Amino acid sequence: MALVEVESFRNPLRAAGEFVAKVAYYALDMAVFVPLFIAYFLLRGLPADRVAEATDNANQIIDMEQTLGVFHEAAWQDAILHNAHMVDIANFTYLNLHMPLLVAMGFLYFLADARKHRVIRNTILLSAFVAVPIYIIFPVTPPRLLSTAGHAHFGFVDTIPAEVRDKPGALANWYAAVPSYHFGWIALAAMGVWWCWKSWILRAAAVAFAGFMWWAIVVTGNHYFFDMVAGAAVVGMCFVVVRAFEQWAELNPAAVRRFTVRVGPLRLPF
Repeated sequence: MALVEVESFRNPLRAAGEFVAKVAYYALDMAVFVPLFIAYFLLRGLPADRVAEATDNANQIIDMEQTLGVFHEAAWQDAILHNAHMVDIANFTYLNLHMPLLVAMGFLYFLADARKHRVIRNTILLSAFVAVPIYIIFPVTPPRLLSTAGHAHFGFVDTIPAEVRDKPGALANWYAAVPSYHFGWIALAAMGVWWCWKSWILRAAAVAFAGFMWWAIVVTGNHYFFDMVAGAAVVGMCFVVVRAFEQWAELNPAAVRRFTVRVGPLRLPF
């Protein structure tokens, strides 16, 4: 009886210890990931604003969407502008349910499967640096800035108050619209849910949230449909590359050890 009581006491302690260890490993992983992520933002913020060129590119996107019959962003936004509550929900979703959610979901993926977490994490990093030259070559004026660029006839407004929106600076580039990772990385997170868990409730919730983020991005005037399709496409291609690298790494551990370090379930820096 006493032995059973001792064992029942040890099991929660063991589980707690394992959880604390995973938290520590995830913190270490983030300590490596965050500087690389900041480097991406710094590189993204380097180009000077080229408003005329970015607006010409935006008009090309609009022309293409009109040709395809899918230019409905202004209508989507107009449908909620009269409802302050809906505007607040959209603003909150866009501002607060992107990066914090990705960090939280990253930890859940790590708890579920460290290898899958690594693939998702590396996909974010690879896609980030792949986008930098695209932002430089193809700047795009987002819908919310069209009016200040001389195209107020489209009817877009910026629903996010100026005092809470990120200001231009070293980490900001208001014309880095294509590809949109505000949607692309959320789509990746939704895919991660399908990959890590088999619950149809979780999977349905992931898809629903990705759709909800799509809506919030559009009605706040931050992206065109094309931007988000491009974001999801680039992220998808990067996922294929990263997963292929992961499979190669598993088959060639000696080669991988030359440029990475193993710490528990982590393989750093990628």
